[in-house]
Amino acid sequence: MDNRVKYDILYGIGFAFLIFLAILWIVPILWCLSTSLKLNENTYTYPITWIPNPITVRNYITVLTSGRGANIGIAFINSTIVSALTILLTLIIDSLAAYPLARLEFKGKPIVFAIVVGSLFIPIYTVLVPRFMMFWRASLLNTYWCLIFPALSSSYGVFMLRQFMLSIPRELEEAALIDGCSRFRTFWTIIFPLTRPALATLSLFVFLSSWNDFLWPLLTLNDPTKMTLPVALQLFRTAYGNWEMGTVMAAAFTGTAPTLIVYFFTQRMIVRGMLTSGLKG
Repeated sequence: MDNRVKYDILYGIGFAFLIFLAILWIVPILWCLSTSLKLNENTYTYPITWIPNPITVRNYITVLTSGRGANIGIAFINSTIVSALTILLTLIIDSLAAYPLARLEFKGKPIVFAIVVGSLFIPIYTVLVPRFMMFWRASLLNTYWCLIFPALSSSYGVFMLRQFMLSIPRELEEAALIDGCSRFRTFWTIIFPLTRPALATLSLFVFLSSWNDFLWPLLTLNDPTKMTLPVALQLFRTAYGNWEMGTVMAAAFTGTAPTLIVYFFTQRMIVRGMLTSGLKG
């Protein structure tokens, strides 16, 4: 058996395995969508029917208008506001922090970079209590800011953007500096636009982290009007129980759909960002 045949066999096995993983990933989502479009009394019929009969959107209307347990509509808006502000501020702060680490030489740079990388290994649960006390003393509990500010301290974005900026040719930056551009203008007009693939990747990661965060909002929010979607979904699930599974699945799919939509529109830039963010060390 020649090498070409071995390669084709291994390629086929790997491809089949990836298809299997894709099926495992998409089947629960399709079941959630199917159940959400059924009448509650039809969700426990046997055998399981994948195509609802009849198809109804009544469960989604209940999710968005009912105040029983939690108001999913208000929670959806809260999560959208928090995620959008977190993404915007993270991209600005992390890119400004990554640029000096990638392009400038200053005293203590290796130590600063070592601290950035080292902080990636600190479990989030070890800082929950001091973080809570800090926001309590600052009177920021029950506000959007107590959800946004902790995400801005993540060093993963700084590390990823720094690695991507290292792959950008220095000649472009040097030409701009020779033409009289300041450091900030060079960063804003040349480096920042060229970093769009990495920024798209980071945006998705920040969005998923902010949108799906459950523990921190649960600890810091007790105002129903400020509640984010994961906490609201838990209260909604408790209020409706197992016998109204169509409504519960409609609420779950309402929280899942935005992440799927965002990934669908950014997947190419994400793949490019992941492939090129580690070209240089």
